[in-house]
Amino acid sequence: MKSILRILPLFSFLLICCQSNELDANTAESLIMKKYKYPAEIDFEVFCNDPVHAERILETGLEERGLVKIMNTREFKDRDKSLIEFTELSKPFLIETTTEEREFKIQKVKVGTKNFDGIIKITVETNDKRMAVAEYIVKYDMNEFGILWPGLPAEKKEKAYFIFSDHGWEILDKKDAELMMFKNVMHK
Repeated sequence: MKSILRILPLFSFLLICCQSNELDANTAESLIMKKYKYPAEIDFEVFCNDPVHAERILETGLEERGLVKIMNTREFKDRDKSLIEFTELSKPFLIETTTEEREFKIQKVKVGTKNFDGIIKITVETNDKRMAVAEYIVKYDMNEFGILWPGLPAEKKEKAYFIFSDHGWEILDKKDAELMMFKNVMHK
């Protein structure tokens, strides 16, 4: 029993020492997927009492497709009704709203999905190889309501910043990573 207790710390020490501190694509991908929860929903807030939103939705053709109904004229008796109403066809795209959002007649709509596509490259940022930057691509898959968010690209390059700590590789927030890199440059 005593020999096992002596060997166990030695084995643990060897395991920790032999562990590679180089960031590989699989580790980077799993940390990115975990942190940013891909595939991620892209939502858009529709202000149902806003005439500007009503006009914009009218121009997109969503009413002709049967996804929404727009009240073109509003009488005094209709003052509590929304200018924009969502139909049964739009139910799969509607996101649950809070009490405050319902009070102000705001409806969140799912306009698409943001999917992780792959790592492009991993760059080591420090001499001791404890910081790295992974560039990766995300793709945007838009649905019928995606027309509400014009100009969203089909795919986009993004960066994730990593640091090697006692617990292995960890992903950092961009502003923290940039500050750490700036400090490393200043100390050289």
